[in-house]
Amino acid sequence: MRIQRITYGLLMGWLVAQTPPLVTISQIQTPKNLAAGNDSSVLHGQYVRVRGVVATRCSSHRHFGVSGGPNSKRCSMWIFDTIPPYRGLQIRRQNVSDLPTGFTNLQPGQYVELKGTVGYFQGEIQLLIDTVDANNPVQILNIGVPLPPATEISLTDINQPNGTHNLQLGDQWQGHFVKVRNLTVTNVLTNPLRISVVDANGNQGLIFGEFKDLTNNYPVGTRLDSVKGIVLHYWPSQGTPMYEICPWHDSLMKVGNAVPGVSNLRRTPVCPPSSASVTVEVEVVGAGNDPITQVTLFWATGASTTYSPVLMTQVGTTSTYRATIPAQPQGTYVHYYVEARDQSGDVVKFPRFEPQSYRVNDAGCHITDIQYVIPSVLYAYNPTGRRDYLGSGYNRLSVSNVPGVVTATENDLGYIYIQQPGASEWAGIWVRPLSAAPPLQIGDSVVVTSALVDEYFGLTNLRDAQISRVGSASAPIMPIVLPLNLVYGDTQYAATEPYESMLVRFRHDNPSQKLRVVQHQISTSYPHQGDYRVGMDPADPLKGIRVLAGRQTQNIFSSLKVSYVNDSAWATTDGLIDPTLPLCEVYDSTTQMDSLQGIFTYQWNFIKLLPRSNSDFFRVSGTSCDRSTAIASASHLPLLIGPNPALHSLNIQVPAELGEVRLALYTLQGQCLAEKIQQGTQEWDLSMLPAGTYLLKVVAGSKQAFFRVVKL
Repeated sequence: MRIQRITYGLLMGWLVAQTPPLVTISQIQTPKNLAAGNDSSVLHGQYVRVRGVVATRCSSHRHFGVSGGPNSKRCSMWIFDTIPPYRGLQIRRQNVSDLPTGFTNLQPGQYVELKGTVGYFQGEIQLLIDTVDANNPVQILNIGVPLPPATEISLTDINQPNGTHNLQLGDQWQGHFVKVRNLTVTNVLTNPLRISVVDANGNQGLIFGEFKDLTNNYPVGTRLDSVKGIVLHYWPSQGTPMYEICPWHDSLMKVGNAVPGVSNLRRTPVCPPSSASVTVEVEVVGAGNDPITQVTLFWATGASTTYSPVLMTQVGTTSTYRATIPAQPQGTYVHYYVEARDQSGDVVKFPRFEPQSYRVNDAGCHITDIQYVIPSVLYAYNPTGRRDYLGSGYNRLSVSNVPGVVTATENDLGYIYIQQPGASEWAGIWVRPLSAAPPLQIGDSVVVTSALVDEYFGLTNLRDAQISRVGSASAPIMPIVLPLNLVYGDTQYAATEPYESMLVRFRHDNPSQKLRVVQHQISTSYPHQGDYRVGMDPADPLKGIRVLAGRQTQNIFSSLKVSYVNDSAWATTDGLIDPTLPLCEVYDSTTQMDSLQGIFTYQWNFIKLLPRSNSDFFRVSGTSCDRSTAIASASHLPLLIGPNPALHSLNIQVPAELGEVRLALYTLQGQCLAEKIQQGTQEWDLSMLPAGTYLLKVVAGSKQAFFRVVKL
């Protein structure tokens, strides 16, 4: 047996060797220079110890298991000081492995000591928990310690009357457990949950869904006797800074006079032909002793916002109400909503943000019907609502037998997209299979036999889809050529919505000239670090399209089959770029191309283009191509791996000083075959793999390495 030994040291950092000073939450929360607008901590950047009673669970934080991938342990929890003035502190863990040991198992009422570095993010002072010293886990000093009572404040103690932050007054409440009385819900947004409220004097505030256990059960008009939660400071680089109140459970929301509960708006048939009327049903329940007195369906056609009312009838003694929309001519766009009224006069309009809708089609459900919306209708329906995207009127409804031609597959882009042939708008859609899809190639003709229409942060998709391959397409889908001024500033949502998920090509307005990379890195923000912009004029970079390749996480989608990225780090970060390809960094102005194409998408609030492979770039020049970084180790780790080559299994020995490491096995084409967390020595069964060469990725804290593994 041949043992491969990798003997390079892992730098632990000088912080591990020292005992940091013990400080209080109040000391950490003290701002540097509030008068000058600097609300970062006086201890910013210092490595400290702090004690407090745990108030919230890591598992209840909405980023736990989401941000950073499906196996992420990234999350925040809050601790409170047991000594007045009961200041609280956000404890933030950035890593995606379970370090420090025991952190994710902490429970409310435990009095703990934690080590970390004082940090700051978008207005919020945080302690970035120490994940380096694996031998010094979280210390639980006591259990059963009661949380401090909530301090009663008013909305004007933290924000201006219009809801923007009052930095001078509000900073003292950052991280506090507070209580605000007598609020009324004025608007509700989801993804994430944001509940806008006003007090009796019209002062505005925001209840934010920082935690999973706060549900969306507070429709517009709900009167709240009181709300308890943690004050979170949100100060984005662009937009409105504010202090938000974050209840970590519905039990902290005390409803005074509840309004009707309206849910599950549905229709039969979902995709109506011109010969059929449409039956609309909805569930409506009253609150307590306040019964429902009337439920009305409002419907209109085309661009009209003059709705015809139809009284809905109750189905027996159930909570279901029903009404009918008459049959309409082929191609008619029908949009509708319901209003429920209770005995005390409270009225709830549902849906909240945009009407439900459909387009009459005698041929059955098509992509163009599912995607089609009339923006002016949606804007008129909720003129003050957020308009980052325009959702499908089929959202949350099941559809069947949707035909299309494959424009991207799991073998190139990494995700399946299909497009309706012959249509120049509203024709593309993302397909998310329920189980393994049949082998597909670009150009295949398919039918989605069943799926649920879903909105993934504004990107319409067919979720839990069953896909049937019909055969090769009779004619390939050709890209739609769009002018670059259509995407000016990345946020022309109404103008770009017709092309969502379609195969799109961009080129210079003057065909004799080339496109250029006008910004090689648009942002240093994590979701957008890999974005670069291709346009015509470096002096006007906003007239260009964001391009993303080489990154795949649970919520960042792009191809690992594209060479052209803005940083060589993407070779092995957020997915493994196909090692058989050259790795080419793009540069401002010097990188040029005749044209480029890909899937037109919406991601993290911006419009982007996702090239599927290098063939989507035409005549590229001015890049720096190198493959040495692709499988080179960012830092070497002291592991024992063997036998290599392996016949049946691979023995992997992880030294104790590394603690838990994350292992992932890839094909040379970048496909992840398996992942696991390991501590100590374990065998990895390779018997089910075909003979060949694979790449083993090892991540320990902030260090990672890649090793070639040969299976005989």
